[in-house]
Amino acid sequence: MNKILMCVIVLCFVSITKAQNVNLDMIRNDFNKGVKDEDLCKRHYELLKENANTVTEKGYAAAFQMFMAKHTSNPFKKMRYFNGGKDLLEQQIADNPNNTELRFIRLCIQYHLPKYVGYKRDIEEDKDFLVNNLYKIKDKEVKSLLFKYLKAANMYTDQELILLGR
Repeated sequence: MNKILMCVIVLCFVSITKAQNVNLDMIRNDFNKGVKDEDLCKRHYELLKENANTVTEKGYAAAFQMFMAKHTSNPFKKMRYFNGGKDLLEQQIADNPNNTELRFIRLCIQYHLPKYVGYKRDIEEDKDFLVNNLYKIKDKEVKSLLFKYLKAANMYTDQELILLGR
């Protein structure tokens, strides 16, 4: 009986020390810093790659994977990071087309990418989706944070911002 108990304790300890919790609030707050801060981007990318479980966490995992392309000089790695993240994000949106935060992530990425990357086709659709759905987010802090990001990006007209901020 002692051997079984010892095995259970060891397995629990290994599971607890190996699994890290994703602090989604911290990830959200650092979202706009991932492109600029390589260390922060790597930390979030590694954490999310290993531990993202929810749809939203997977969306941010995809974003930080795309951001990793900015932090490598190897063109093959750039393409692998970017395309892998893009595919993951697009799959999450295909599976959850009404997820407001996924649409926010994609809009922010597409809006700020250079045109030559060729990943800009959903900007207007996502802008409209957010105008019509951001107010439905129940978590007021999340809604406020996303609104602040969108307002600071200067991608909406004053009229659209009024609707967006309701």
